[in-house]
Amino acid sequence: MVFAPAPPASGSPRSPRPKPGAAMPDPSLLYATEEVPTLPPVMAVPMPKTSLIGAGATTSSRRNRTRRKKGATKASEARIDFLNMKINKGMHGSGAAALTLNEQEYAIHMRQTNAAYSTKFEPSKTRLTGANNSTFTSNSSYNPASVRYDTKALEVGGSSGFLNTVYGNRTRERERQTQLNTVDISEQVSIDESQQQTLATKSTTSRLPKDEGAGNPLQQEIEQIRNYLDMLDQYSLHNFIIWKGSTVTNTPEFSSFKRKYDTFWGSVLGCINLLETLARDYQIQLVVVDGAKCAELAACDAPAITEEDLLECISNKDQVLPIINSQSSDTIKFGTRGTKTFYRNCAIRIQTWVRMCLKVAWYQNEIRRRRAACIVQTSWRRCSAEWRVRAMLVIRRAEQAKAWEKLGEDFGKDWGRVFDESVDGEDAPPCVIVHVPSLSLEEYLRLGIPRFPVSQNLQLHRLTDVKRSNVEVIYVAPFPMDDEIVDYYKKILEVGGVEAPHTRFSVVVPENVDIFPSHFPLSAILQYSPHALHRIRQMLRGKKGYLMPGYQGWQEKKVALSLSIPVLAPKLETFQRFATRSGAKRCFMAADVSVPVGAHDIYDEEDFVVALCKLISSNLDVKRWMFKIDVDYNNVGSAYFDVKHLGCYNALLKERETLFNIHKGDTTCWHLPDVQLLARAKVLKDLRKFLPLKGVCLGREMFSSFRQFLSHFMRMGGVIEAEPIGVVGRPSVNMLITPNGDVRIESCVDVLVDDESKTQGSVYPMKSVPQKALVGAANAVATELKGHGFVGHFTLNFIAYNAHGTGLRMIGSSIEPYATNSAGIHNLMRFLCGENNKKKALSRSYAAIDAMYNPSLSSVQYGSFFKLCRMQAVSFDLETLSGLMFLLFDSLAAGSLGMIAVGDHAAESMEKLAGGFQFIKANIGNPAAYNEVNLNDLDGFDADLEGGGLISFVRQLKSVEAEATTKMAIYKEQKMKSLMKAAKVKI
Repeated sequence: MVFAPAPPASGSPRSPRPKPGAAMPDPSLLYATEEVPTLPPVMAVPMPKTSLIGAGATTSSRRNRTRRKKGATKASEARIDFLNMKINKGMHGSGAAALTLNEQEYAIHMRQTNAAYSTKFEPSKTRLTGANNSTFTSNSSYNPASVRYDTKALEVGGSSGFLNTVYGNRTRERERQTQLNTVDISEQVSIDESQQQTLATKSTTSRLPKDEGAGNPLQQEIEQIRNYLDMLDQYSLHNFIIWKGSTVTNTPEFSSFKRKYDTFWGSVLGCINLLETLARDYQIQLVVVDGAKCAELAACDAPAITEEDLLECISNKDQVLPIINSQSSDTIKFGTRGTKTFYRNCAIRIQTWVRMCLKVAWYQNEIRRRRAACIVQTSWRRCSAEWRVRAMLVIRRAEQAKAWEKLGEDFGKDWGRVFDESVDGEDAPPCVIVHVPSLSLEEYLRLGIPRFPVSQNLQLHRLTDVKRSNVEVIYVAPFPMDDEIVDYYKKILEVGGVEAPHTRFSVVVPENVDIFPSHFPLSAILQYSPHALHRIRQMLRGKKGYLMPGYQGWQEKKVALSLSIPVLAPKLETFQRFATRSGAKRCFMAADVSVPVGAHDIYDEEDFVVALCKLISSNLDVKRWMFKIDVDYNNVGSAYFDVKHLGCYNALLKERETLFNIHKGDTTCWHLPDVQLLARAKVLKDLRKFLPLKGVCLGREMFSSFRQFLSHFMRMGGVIEAEPIGVVGRPSVNMLITPNGDVRIESCVDVLVDDESKTQGSVYPMKSVPQKALVGAANAVATELKGHGFVGHFTLNFIAYNAHGTGLRMIGSSIEPYATNSAGIHNLMRFLCGENNKKKALSRSYAAIDAMYNPSLSSVQYGSFFKLCRMQAVSFDLETLSGLMFLLFDSLAAGSLGMIAVGDHAAESMEKLAGGFQFIKANIGNPAAYNEVNLNDLDGFDADLEGGGLISFVRQLKSVEAEATTKMAIYKEQKMKSLMKAAKVKI
């Protein structure tokens, strides 16, 4: 089959008008497009009389119709007649007036036009009746040679075209009756009255209902055409043409194809576009598409359509495949070599590549510049923000420093008239003391202290400060306390004579105490708890107050500035200077107080070994050397080394003895430089060998080996001290330097220590050294501290020992620049005994254990424990002010208790304290378990486990029993001497 070439697409330029007399093309090869080349009308020769099927209202039989050509159909003949009229009558006239007619009016109009084609054109008034009996009137002459129809609607199948009305579906019958064609009237023509009447009659006939016009031959013919069109849509092959990459859409086949697959036309149109792209890429002139296969491919809705799938939709595949196979990729991209198209495509390709490279280079350069600019801007913003923050911090710190100095000055002025203990009575101004018993130690120390929250709550007896009528106490607790503990201390306050104690103190627990780790200091948790701070501010409103810290850190100052109250403590720099071992040694030496033989401010291992070597070689009489880290708490950072482990020690003793004999008892000969150099060489060799092996750590819960201790010692710094031989006591003085400069001695006690030199408690009164000597040394050190601006509570620790040949000696040991547990217990005993005048000594004697831990207590309830105490006559007599009293710091489930034994003298108090330990040993837990504890088996020691807890309890028990035995022996000896002295006096 040979296909005629299709006309240009609708978007192509209009073809030029043919010259007069040119041969007219065959109408059967033309298509009703929007722009159809027209010829001038032939006015002299009348058109062949052709009639549209069903257009003639007077046709009543098939005999009167024009005989069709062989092979022609009704639709094709009607189409040819219409196109002939369109060509010969000149559809492109300009300036035409529009008149709309329906299909029946159009048929009548065509008949009238054919009849009046050869008549003379005379201007007259035109009056035509349109659809729905509407009348259209035009004052211009009617020229049948200049009629323009809406051919674009005819091409695309619009609602106003005549062909759409003829080939439409039956289901659109009612719509077709209202569809109109557009007619342009450009010339005047006259229509007589008979023609107008006939036109109106035919229009009325076309508007008859289906049942009324059933006998109308025109209606029957139209129905036959419609039936034929439906059959055409159903049985047509729907082949359409793609000419030079563009689809020919103005053919009946394509219109029928579109009508049939209108339900998913979008997918079909996508496949058609792919076929057009394929034709353009391979430069195929003609492609015949099988519409059914194209619709089937579109209906599949495949995710990707390949070239093979598109080739299956092409009917002339045999003609297309050779073209595709013959073209290479270069030919497809650039065309045939040597042609203008080839060179043009190559030039375009080169230009495209160059432009791409230039743009890529520009883009990369722009990206680098943008990134560099971002980096510069980010750095500048960061530096600018840092500068602003630094400037803001400098200003804020200056403001805080100024406010801090102002608080300190006001505190010194208000102390004598508001806060001093001598100020009491109804006329005294009210004041508030905020107790924050925080241990703001170094983190490694806080992590090494077992049951750290309980250790911070050991000074709950500070509530006794409410003994003054104008004082209120706010106690910040490290954890929520049970009601039994609060009621217990309320009872103690009632015993001391405080009326309505629940209105005189408040216990505040920071709301964020459970969020932070348990080893966090209490002051830091309070700083990060805004609701607790707000509550304290509300209690301080309109009243003077100050903050009483524990072991001070930077957190206490932050809390005080948040509350706008001063702190009864030295400045942080002063505190840190004297809280270290080296700082305390320098202070004692500056106050002309004796200190142990040793070295201080050691930060290097080589210096440590050399200093120890010198000390050992020059002091062979010292049996044990102590190593103490500068920043320490309760001697947990201590270790010792016994010189007996040195291989050269005995040889050095013999050499010294021989040298003394040679020099006739002159002891200075051993300290000659030559002698010392030889001795140090021997000691240094043995020290490097035996020191890591034989060194012993006292804080086993912190350091697992001496090497670990030594490493930490070098990092923090420390001192080396000789442990005195024949220690008889460890006196301690609790003192206060008030903000107005007064120095006060609050108590003098003997400190109880265990076999690891850890503080366990205190004994009052102090009997180890003469009171006068101790007070003199304490005043000398306090004066030195005052000269450095020290303010607040502090404790001076001394060691008393019997020197060989010189009698009793006392040396300074350490300074604790904060309120210790021994000072708090002494204030509690004054409160219970009713002796608030600190200028007078306390009349009663007591022995106290700050805290003991026994894991067996966790299984005992409060009621059962105190009932057991009453059954065993373990109690405190309020009338005689003697007996044993327990101190609660937490629930018994924590296993911690404190004890105070009160008696007539220190020996009796110690016996009662030892009896309290025996009471717990006999009634709490398994008594056999205490006897099985081996104090020397310290492998895997953990104070938080049950075995570690029993070891610490047994160690405390043995040290208390030993101290009680010593005190009782001393007391009996002194009593015997006094009795003998009294007997001699009588004699």
